[in-house]
Amino acid sequence: MSRATIRRASLDAIVAHAEREFPHECCGFIIGNDSSEEVRPIANIQDRKHAEDPAAFPRDARTAFLMEPKEHLAVLNEIDRRQLALRIVYHSHPDHEAYFSETDRAQACSFDPSEPDYPDTAYVVLSIRAARFVRAAAFVWDPTAREFVESPLEVE
Repeated sequence: MSRATIRRASLDAIVAHAEREFPHECCGFIIGNDSSEEVRPIANIQDRKHAEDPAAFPRDARTAFLMEPKEHLAVLNEIDRRQLALRIVYHSHPDHEAYFSETDRAQACSFDPSEPDYPDTAYVVLSIRAARFVRAAAFVWDPTAREFVESPLEVE
């Protein structure tokens, strides 16, 4: 099982992103390698999808996120082109705890419900209450338990 590490500057950047987007969920990636780490915020289009088709998208951006597909793909292409790793997928829970929900698990296992799309990637959830950061929790894939488990988030 991998551990979750994040650089202080990256944590500060994602906290600022989450506080700015409050009361909506924010989302994004942290990419990098052993010597660098970069935050890539992605637009949350959940409100737009909810407005277009509330039956198919019953939740709005206060309780869900959907990454803008072109931005999402651009970051994945950048990772391949620059030979980096997808280190962290992050999102916020406005006025809720930092936990890994069933929806979070389903999104992390979008191709196969029994396997994560990115088994070596940590997932960080930020609890933001009244537009202020409360706590960040990290979740990593445990191949033995075949589940995401909370892991200490080590700040470097």
